[in-house]
Amino acid sequence: MERNKQGILSASKKHGFVKILFALPALTLILIFFLVSCDSVDTAVDSQVSTSAGENSTWKEEVLAGSTTILSDGNKQKADQDGKADNLSTDLAEINRFEAGAFEDPGICRGCHQDIYDQWSKSKHSYAWIDEFYQPDYLRASKETEGFTDIFCGECHAPAAVRTRQLPPPDGSLFDETSKRGVFCDYCHTVKEVVEPVNVKTISDPGDLKRGPRGDGEASYHEVEYSEIHTDSAFCGACHNVVHPTSGAVVIDTYDDWKEGPYAREGIRCQDCHMTPGAGVEKNPGSSSPMGEERDHVATHFFQGGSVFFQERAGNEREMELAGKMLEAAAEVEAEAIMTDKGFELLTTVKNVGAGHKIPTGVTYIRKMWLEVTVVDDSGETIFESGHITEDNQIDPDTVFYRKVFLDGQGNLTPKSWLAEEIGYDRRIPAKGYDEQVFKILPDSAVNGEYHVTVRLMYRSMSQDAANALGIDDPEVRSFEMARTELTIN
Repeated sequence: MERNKQGILSASKKHGFVKILFALPALTLILIFFLVSCDSVDTAVDSQVSTSAGENSTWKEEVLAGSTTILSDGNKQKADQDGKADNLSTDLAEINRFEAGAFEDPGICRGCHQDIYDQWSKSKHSYAWIDEFYQPDYLRASKETEGFTDIFCGECHAPAAVRTRQLPPPDGSLFDETSKRGVFCDYCHTVKEVVEPVNVKTISDPGDLKRGPRGDGEASYHEVEYSEIHTDSAFCGACHNVVHPTSGAVVIDTYDDWKEGPYAREGIRCQDCHMTPGAGVEKNPGSSSPMGEERDHVATHFFQGGSVFFQERAGNEREMELAGKMLEAAAEVEAEAIMTDKGFELLTTVKNVGAGHKIPTGVTYIRKMWLEVTVVDDSGETIFESGHITEDNQIDPDTVFYRKVFLDGQGNLTPKSWLAEEIGYDRRIPAKGYDEQVFKILPDSAVNGEYHVTVRLMYRSMSQDAANALGIDDPEVRSFEMARTELTIN
């Protein structure tokens, strides 16, 4: 009996109104997004339907292949060349101009804040510049775009280098040791204003005064001041909202997702989930330094997300486990079978139950979240499968992917954010929302006996093709199970 890989059906008839969604917001934050240039081909199967909190969206089948072209004519024009320079960005660039050495190395902070330093040192913030996947792609992107991405991506990945004029050149040859530390203590705790929560529109004020969520502490080395912005999600939004500087296409919209969703209305901030010791809103009692006051909660600095693969490669076991817990807490999967004359229809529902933003989020044009479905008859033979891993560690291209992809200036789908003119495909699940998909299972013989169904929601930080293209030894990308459900059909 041959395996059945046909039959992914639209659920639109059940839910009525259907619309094509071309989302707006997104940009380029984590420059590892350039990995998509050698991304594997993913097929969004015809008539897939995303149902999010009652809204339905129908998607047309498209082959999402990586492009080898560089900036479109529109995007390649820098603002000062076409006479449309952003005055605010220009002003901020002048305001945020400091001498090399203006920001203090995190090793100095370590002297009093050992626990916090240890947490940060294994976080993705600390790897922002030196990440083994980011570096080769950043240099390639700079070459392909004639330097267009140097500052734009560097603002998030090496903010001190940008603000002390050590970047460009993109190879980091002018960097001092502090600038190599990514997003570090003194950069964050000397931000005095978020002008707008997008594209790092902040104002820095490096010096003796350190700002944070409390102002009642005392320190022998520096001054302490309460900063309201450090208690606000907009502080995170400055980097975790990215809009293309010329087209206005929204590349990363994590902050906007949160702000427009139920968690913001309930007063749950980014910091409440991503600066706590577990997956969700938890307390971390203690003090921030040996001489500090005991608090009911001291913000952790793991900044945990879904980076299981990266933390595993770095050998950070605790951080890897925490990232896994975040992924497992984000979603639930349900399934039910509807019998038909020729077989049965399998209705799957993926619910976003634990993330305060859409899943996946961030650089969703790189990340992979998909459904893996297996149906086995009572003899143990697989009669249907979708979303499985191939022998060369690729994902079945005919599966149901949750992701976002852009349209370039010629109207072609592209996963390259620097080519983004608008959003061409966006199938993600908002906070407390859900997505439904129907699979049509047609056994080769009459329906009888039992069928065992397993549905898993899977996640990868990047595709295997993208990892292979970077020339890194043995980059076998791990698949992580976020959620699963099983049922038996009689």
